[in-house]
Amino acid sequence: MHAPVTLERPRVAFRDVREDDLPMLFRLRRDLALQSLLLTVPDALDDAAVNGWIARRRNEPGGLFRIVEDASCGEAAGYVQIGNVHRRNRSGYAGICLAGNARGRGLGQATLGKLIAIAHDELGLIKLLSEVRADNFTALRYNLLLGFKVVGTLRTHFTTAEGVQHDVLLLERLSGHAS
Repeated sequence: MHAPVTLERPRVAFRDVREDDLPMLFRLRRDLALQSLLLTVPDALDDAAVNGWIARRRNEPGGLFRIVEDASCGEAAGYVQIGNVHRRNRSGYAGICLAGNARGRGLGQATLGKLIAIAHDELGLIKLLSEVRADNFTALRYNLLLGFKVVGTLRTHFTTAEGVQHDVLLLERLSGHAS
């Protein structure tokens, strides 16, 4: 008789940016297709510009910028951020970016679940918002699985560097931890 197979959910840890994370952050920021999915068109991609972006993210008042670490191997897998925090309304915008080798393994869902908990427990937020390109089905799927609700569509809201316009879905999730 065989022992039952149990699938362990992927685990992630968040930590501050270290010097050895910079090459990964530079690669992610310079991946223009990925940045387009994240609704970003960087103005410049030289080392100074990317370092400036990291510094702005790390120093945003009330916000959060951390490295995502795959707890199974201790390797950096991407980053998370919460920005545009409104202290009085206790809300902020969540964002996740995973490296290519970290995608497709359940780390996105685990990362978002942990980000939801930290937004509530550490930042005291009662609402997380997210803007997701309407054709980013992977991000939409795990946002919906973790309790985000679509509250609107922003028509032709994002324009890529190539001039292609995309609809963007506005999602929100009220307080509490991910299920």
